Amino acid sequence: LDEPDRAFVVALMAEIHIMLLDKRQDIREQAVVIVVALLQQRRGIMSDLLIADIARGDGRTETVDLMNRGGFGALLVAHEAASIAENISTVPRKSGGKSSSSSGKKYAPFFEWLDRNQAQVAAVFHGIHIQASSLLPGFDVGASTPEEAIENEQKVMLLKLTSQDSSDRTILGGLERAELAQRSHEKTAESHALWKRQGFDDLSSGAMQWKFLLRQLKGSCSIWEGGLYIFEKSPFANAAKLLLFVRKRKKSLEDDKDSMALLAEEAEEADSKAKALAAIETVTRWKLDLTEGYERQRRRLLPNYEFFSLYNIDESVDTDKDKKDKRQSLVSSTSAEGAEGAVAEKVDGDSGASPPRPSRRDALLQPSSMEATAALLREMNLGPGKGQLLDEDDDDEGLDDDEYGEEEPVAEIAVAAGEEDKPSTQDEASASLREQIRQQEQPLGIGQDLVTAEKQEGGAEAEDIAGLKDKELASSYDLITGLLQAGDWPEKSYNVKRCTGLEVRQALLLWCRDAIYIIDGFEQTDGEGLEGKINRLEKANTTYYINLRQDDFVSMDPAEDDIEGEVAETVYQPVEDRLESEEAQAKKKAEGEASEEITYQHRSQRIAFTDLYSVYRRRYQLQHIALEFYDVHRNGTLIAFSTNAEREEVLTKVLSSPLPNSIFSSSILGGSTSINYKKFMSNLRQKITSQWVQGRMTNFDFIMHLNSFAGRTYNDLTQYPVFPWVLADYDSEDIDLSDPSVYRDLSKPMGGQGRERAIQFQERYEALESNYMNEDEPPPFHYGTHYSCAAYVLYYLMRLEPFSRLALSLQGGRFDVADRLFHNIGGSWKSASTENLQDVRELIPEFFYLPEFLVNNNNFDFGTTQTGKTVHHVTLPKWAKGDPRRFIRINRQALESEYVSRSLHKWADLIFGFKQRGREAVAALNTFVHVTYEGTVDLDSIEDPIQRESIIAQIQNFGQTPSRLDRKPFPSRNVVSAVKEKSIDFSALSSLAALTPPFCVVGAPHRVYLRATMLDTCRVGMIGQLDSSVGDMCLVKGQLVGVGKKCALILPSKKYYRFGGPNNGVSVHVAMTSARHREVNRVLSIHDGMHRGLINVAKPSLNGLWLVTGCVDSTVRVWRYDGQNVQLQATLCGHEGSMVTCVDVSTTFGTIVTGGADGTVLVWDLRTLTFLRKLRHSNIVAASEELGTSALSVSLNHKNGNILTLVGSTLSLFDINGNMLATLEPGMEFEPTNRPSCAIATDCPEWMENGVVAVSGHVNGDVRLWGLDYENKVLVMRHQLPDKVHSCPITALRVSGDRQDTLLVGDKSGKMSVCKTLQLEALNQQEIALVLHEIASMNTDKATTTAHG
Repeated sequence: LDEPDRAFVVALMAEIHIMLLDKRQDIREQAVVIVVALLQQRRGIMSDLLIADIARGDGRTETVDLMNRGGFGALLVAHEAASIAENISTVPRKSGGKSSSSSGKKYAPFFEWLDRNQAQVAAVFHGIHIQASSLLPGFDVGASTPEEAIENEQKVMLLKLTSQDSSDRTILGGLERAELAQRSHEKTAESHALWKRQGFDDLSSGAMQWKFLLRQLKGSCSIWEGGLYIFEKSPFANAAKLLLFVRKRKKSLEDDKDSMALLAEEAEEADSKAKALAAIETVTRWKLDLTEGYERQRRRLLPNYEFFSLYNIDESVDTDKDKKDKRQSLVSSTSAEGAEGAVAEKVDGDSGASPPRPSRRDALLQPSSMEATAALLREMNLGPGKGQLLDEDDDDEGLDDDEYGEEEPVAEIAVAAGEEDKPSTQDEASASLREQIRQQEQPLGIGQDLVTAEKQEGGAEAEDIAGLKDKELASSYDLITGLLQAGDWPEKSYNVKRCTGLEVRQALLLWCRDAIYIIDGFEQTDGEGLEGKINRLEKANTTYYINLRQDDFVSMDPAEDDIEGEVAETVYQPVEDRLESEEAQAKKKAEGEASEEITYQHRSQRIAFTDLYSVYRRRYQLQHIALEFYDVHRNGTLIAFSTNAEREEVLTKVLSSPLPNSIFSSSILGGSTSINYKKFMSNLRQKITSQWVQGRMTNFDFIMHLNSFAGRTYNDLTQYPVFPWVLADYDSEDIDLSDPSVYRDLSKPMGGQGRERAIQFQERYEALESNYMNEDEPPPFHYGTHYSCAAYVLYYLMRLEPFSRLALSLQGGRFDVADRLFHNIGGSWKSASTENLQDVRELIPEFFYLPEFLVNNNNFDFGTTQTGKTVHHVTLPKWAKGDPRRFIRINRQALESEYVSRSLHKWADLIFGFKQRGREAVAALNTFVHVTYEGTVDLDSIEDPIQRESIIAQIQNFGQTPSRLDRKPFPSRNVVSAVKEKSIDFSALSSLAALTPPFCVVGAPHRVYLRATMLDTCRVGMIGQLDSSVGDMCLVKGQLVGVGKKCALILPSKKYYRFGGPNNGVSVHVAMTSARHREVNRVLSIHDGMHRGLINVAKPSLNGLWLVTGCVDSTVRVWRYDGQNVQLQATLCGHEGSMVTCVDVSTTFGTIVTGGADGTVLVWDLRTLTFLRKLRHSNIVAASEELGTSALSVSLNHKNGNILTLVGSTLSLFDINGNMLATLEPGMEFEPTNRPSCAIATDCPEWMENGVVAVSGHVNGDVRLWGLDYENKVLVMRHQLPDKVHSCPITALRVSGDRQDTLLVGDKSGKMSVCKTLQLEALNQQEIALVLHEIASMNTDKATTTAHG
């Protein structure tokens, strides 16, 4: 009978403990009265609570009895005795005070006992508090002060260390216990002092994190602030504006009745200004999202909230057109990726000061200094390289060696820190590196930031505080583990380095049972495992000197065309050099504010094994000690360990863990109990090569895979993926991709493209070869520079953040002189192919998919060249017509062309294959400095740390050659044509199918034609539905499955969600019968209360792991589904007062798109679950009086991230960054009887111009397929289904098939149809003859078609 009241008693006793510790006597006595009542009514529960087992420090437990032997049980005896005495007494009580005094006397022995046994009482009640929190999660036990909390914890710890065991109740034992207790108390006090100092620094760091969060919330769809877009339409906002304005003008209006007209005029002006502000994007600066999408492309831009603090720029420069042209700033901030912790100082732009002259590092980026000469190699004292470049039979790293036992590295990498200026000679390097090593030998302990600050202030107390350092013996892991998720506990730790670009942060890798953690800014010393001491490391600071141009700035180039629509205007000229005064000013201000800087920054990243997608072996600084992890969001993390043994230990443990969502899961499912990394990667590379040879993979994707297998990664700029120059014609007005003369010779390296220059390279090699017999001379080489290095990558990407910052860091805080910057694609081609002996660079992947890197959207002032050209946007070839998107599209088309497909294997032989090294490389004019090849320098044998670091710095400066993947030639690709000898070659159609655009006829991609091949009626998920509308469909093994309007299919598991019910949640049902589930519509689980209102729309991800729901209350919620439960990840608020009407989600690009009843379409980040942007539509036509301009459909392209929207009756197509690509033609409007009712995007890549990009269903049953006219930026109808299968509104569409050649259509009546693309085999002879004629005509006009596509 007692148990139902247990929760109440536990909670009450937790509060009574606080009352018993109160200093007021009356409160304590009232608490005793309550305890007595509980002892009388619930003695069983009280005994259970007050007699507890407490864990001791030696691992044993001790029973603490507060009930008996003078404890709480004595209260009941005292109370009964007092009651008896009162009953037999005849003396009346005259005052309450006497009663209180009497009560105090009868409980005095209990209070004395309580004071004597504080430690035991605190320990037992600590457990009661825990029980109260567990039984009543929402119950808040009376809050104790920080001092009380610390004291309570100390008492618990003391109790564990001081046992009351009867065997140790001697005088000697008591003295020992007292001494132990005193030492423990002192140690705990020191720990708390340490934690307090740590807490002050964390408060500062936390303030910066809050600042970053507030910047995110400042976005246009903030939870806290609403948004400017909504502000314009909100009646509350208008009322607030009016009220504020009336208050401001109230007094003047009382005195002047004639001011009413003036009031109305000013109010109208204020309203117009508010609307103008609403049209301005809240986020004006963007940076590249470093996570990877389809084909490992990084397309998406994220809000760059730290831009202004990083460069100390006033945010008003983006909206205030009256600012000066020059905004010069000197900023000192962190060089880490998260620059939100920057502490910057601004230099007066009117002072006339200019950025300092380039440091020594500037010279490294000049071609003359990036070239290796024989003299420089002798100074480096690297040895002759053992002839490895000439002996092709020597072992290659990652191919034939036994370094890893049964396994070997397939992908390796070297990473450059890029933190210090790299001297050009070994002596200068020694001086610089000695200072670095001296500083590194003095690790910064936890709490030392306070000591450092006080020393800088010159205070006498600094030395005293520093003296306490040796006493800070508390385990730092108490601080680290606070960053872990509940249930995670580190089993082992490793000192590692996290590498991002050129930035390297010391970190700890914690191995937990279900995940690994990488926590930046910490280093473990003085012990092994979890017993070591944790030191905090300072952030490296970098100084940036930049100029910004106004938003309306346009470049001046009298000789060449730039971005379309530009006109010339006055060019900003740099001010006079005042280096010394500026440095003095910066130094003075830095010294004055040094104590205020935040010198620590810690980022904790958790990678759960369930979220791990892949892991690769990599190199770091020429050593095989790194791993690269990719999660399911394709977010890469490059980690370098201290030794190869640690790397292999972690890799083995990872591959032995359950990895359900990784590329390795198929091996486990196939019956293998463990994963052989070497064998797995070898099989994967063979599979990739086979797919490419058979024409089932694009050239771009194949090159990216080769780069990955060879150790190239985005996370290391010194090992960045390398791509070939494809085109050689950058001067023609138009370009014909069918003409072989416009292409580069892929069988030759860049040094062999020009005949005259190739001869010079050959002469250099022969001259070096003649001296090679001397042991002091390096092996001969053709090129002193490389085709890829960190400086070349930043040369291309300097306009795009975060690479702008990295370029500044590499250049000593300022951009290079204008003439050496990347500003003309054609000029860069000429330099790398024919004109410059020191330039043989290749391209980077962004040249084939990312137009944003060609545009200076951040308005950096790069200066003016000696010819008078202002460096702003990149000058494009004439055939690009001033459009960066057109250049990227044509360049990608060239990469995928028939000519390149036939020759690409020859280029792969040069970079990754048998012509990379040895005699074949010499014959192919393809040898570089020997130290750029792996295995030529044994760093482990170099004991001098200064010489070792100097060698690493120099080698990284030259560039890194990828790992050789094969000793034999790469196979050539099978290139086939549909037309052979004026007839259709039907045997070639299977090879052409994989890369045929969606819904285009294989062999005749210019034609789009679909036919209905199957009809069915929707019967699943219809229970309780008012009409028979189809909500979703899929095609499984030839069987068409459809579900009702308020249902959404989970494709991998053959289930479906049902939503829209009064439970404000979803239920999971069986969609198809299987061996496990034999009953369709069977309820598998119900999830109530997922929203506060009815769920209006739900969309699962293609992999079934995510669910996005939209509610009638305008909220969007993101859920994670594990097959049984749905877990809330975030609530997204942005559709102010507008019901969410449509949703789509792409895990490939980590993007969510939502549409509202008011026509608002918002884009969210699935990875961070934050707002990104609002899509800006134009010329929206209302769908009907009932629907108005509601957003009816949103759909994502999973191959390039393009977003299709149907708002009202207007179709629009945007790219992933919110730029409108196309909409309906200006004069095209639908009648109410044939307006679109739904729409869906296909996965057509932008370089496939003939493909269908969108499909729309209409209220009259029509289904239309749309292509994209890139020239006029309009959607063009390519095809309308000829068979009138549907006669009522289309309610559901889905694109199906491996190559997207099948369309599923469902309507309001429940009818469903399967429409498939026509095959040439199904045509008669007359139709085939017509197709052949069309193909012949297209080949004749191909030059014009390509140029104007």
